[in-house]
Amino acid sequence: MTTPLRRLDGIAYWVIEDPSEIYDFINSQIRKEWTADAKNEGRNPQDDPWLQELSKRKWRLEILQLDEIKPNPYEFIPKTGYNFEEKLAKRSKELREAVETYASVIWPVIVRQEDMQLVDGYCRYTTLQGHERPFRQLASESEFDFKTA
Repeated sequence: MTTPLRRLDGIAYWVIEDPSEIYDFINSQIRKEWTADAKNEGRNPQDDPWLQELSKRKWRLEILQLDEIKPNPYEFIPKTGYNFEEKLAKRSKELREAVETYASVIWPVIVRQEDMQLVDGYCRYTTLQGHERPFRQLASESEFDFKTA
């Protein structure tokens, strides 16, 4: 897998350009993260509709405007006491400092095509959103393959 470095609006991104390599990355590395997230939130990953349909999606790299992306509203999870928004604010501040001070390289966000919902990259998204000038975002965007559903 190759991950070239791209700059867009002054931000450096690691990107995967080949759709089949994006597919492999999402269905191996990112799937592990999402499975762990479901378990930590007290959900059974086997029952998660998103994880069930993940392997049926096609992926591509595309440049999107930040205002096109719709975040999925997360809330406090009473079972675990984890407050997503509280942790996100802290992580976004740290990432913003790293990008502005050290020119840290970030990964694209992952967006679901049918509704432009952000499914991964909340910290990167809010970091870019809170920047002084508007940014476009390189995004791995999914397209559901209804033929295999």
